Amino acid sequence: MLMNALIALALAAAQQTALPNSVSVSRTGEDWSSVTITLGFDAEAGDSLALRFPEQWGPAENLTQLVSEVRVSGPDGPLAFERAGASLSVTALPAGPIEVRYDIAQDYEGEPQWGAQRLPGMRPVLQPDYAFFAGGAVLPDFEGAINEVRVSLPEDGAFNRPVDEAGESAPLSYTALTNGLFAFGAFRMETTDVDGLALRSAIRGDWALDDTTLHAVTADTLEQAASLFEDPAFAQYFVMVTPLPDLPQGSAVIGSGFDEAFFLLATPNADPENLIHTITHEVLHEWIPRRAGQTDEATDPARAWFTEGFTEYFTQRLLLETGRITLDEFAANMDALWTAYRTSDVNTLPAEALNERLFDSEQTERLPYQRGALLALHWDTILKAEGDEGLTRVLANLIDRADALEAEGHARTLSDTALHAALRDALGERFDADYQHYIVEGGLIDLRTLTLPECLEADAHAHLRIKPGYGALEACAAGIVGK
Repeated sequence: MLMNALIALALAAAQQTALPNSVSVSRTGEDWSSVTITLGFDAEAGDSLALRFPEQWGPAENLTQLVSEVRVSGPDGPLAFERAGASLSVTALPAGPIEVRYDIAQDYEGEPQWGAQRLPGMRPVLQPDYAFFAGGAVLPDFEGAINEVRVSLPEDGAFNRPVDEAGESAPLSYTALTNGLFAFGAFRMETTDVDGLALRSAIRGDWALDDTTLHAVTADTLEQAASLFEDPAFAQYFVMVTPLPDLPQGSAVIGSGFDEAFFLLATPNADPENLIHTITHEVLHEWIPRRAGQTDEATDPARAWFTEGFTEYFTQRLLLETGRITLDEFAANMDALWTAYRTSDVNTLPAEALNERLFDSEQTERLPYQRGALLALHWDTILKAEGDEGLTRVLANLIDRADALEAEGHARTLSDTALHAALRDALGERFDADYQHYIVEGGLIDLRTLTLPECLEADAHAHLRIKPGYGALEACAAGIVGK
């Protein structure tokens, strides 16, 4: 009996869950209206396979219905598998190479449209002449750590890592792939080398910023942000820009950050200031939170006050530091953020309710940006007034912590416990009190009670402005952007 038990344990230990080592994307037919994704595995006899297709990415839901024609094959041909909703499994694989193939196509007609999708373009877009999508919207999840995969793309494809002439990438983590961005077809594909940065772009449409200027702004922002957080500069980066349908009035720019990449989805009439603001915001997501540590995406609404709010505050700081806005514009931008918060119908929504309703409306989506940015201005000013380096030091410490985790072979993650501890170390009990009152309980932030830079004040109408007659404006601006 003991021997049989030992044999069973040995067999169980030998049987593992197969994990992919390659991913390829290709046209299903003659155009880009459907793509075939192929995952490659090297299995030992008796290994199992278990994956889960994505069901939601950001505001895009029911993504499993984009998946069709799923097939699994081994060295000797097709393999039987079980499919239940988003889950797929094979209990006993043969030894050798295994492939899982499936097709992805749009589940709506034509180009993305306002009103048809909550945010057009966030759901995978597959048109006859071009396609783009987030890795997290089309690639399945696997249980267990996946160290490295190689990616293979056709000639007119690009993603958030470079590929060689054969269309193959160097090994990269599967996490970088699911946090990645893919573009195919009728884009202007270009690569420029800026001071050691290989900046690649895939651009459709004509913009207030030409391609050269867009490259220059992105490269400069990456350099300035790395310096701000005392972090090494990136060696490569990928940017995608594509048009959105015109609006009846006004313009729109939507941005989303990925692993060493971002995209801009914008109406063609978007002004250069809005484009530059969104570029800056998305670049800063490389540090807030990715370099500081990957957060739990499933519960990210709970910490959007940090991931989005701090990013928006540092966006305004970096725009001021680089001279792309003046001190007057910095004050006006922060006042506009405060005014939108003050007049919002949801500004006292407690954290638990906000987490559940984040994508319900533009007001709920913007609330974490507003709360986090206002508190970041308050906390940053307090720390600097006490002779500290401000929130940049908090973030630099978090980056150092994540570097240490990675060096020890651990995942580069940022838990709420670690984030709160870092802010508590800097701010003491003030952080706990503010967090509980303003974030958890949804208490109303009053601009007039916040600690503001010396040259700024809330006027009689509770608007943020430069103090009348304040003389040392250059010194005040330097204090805002200084560490």
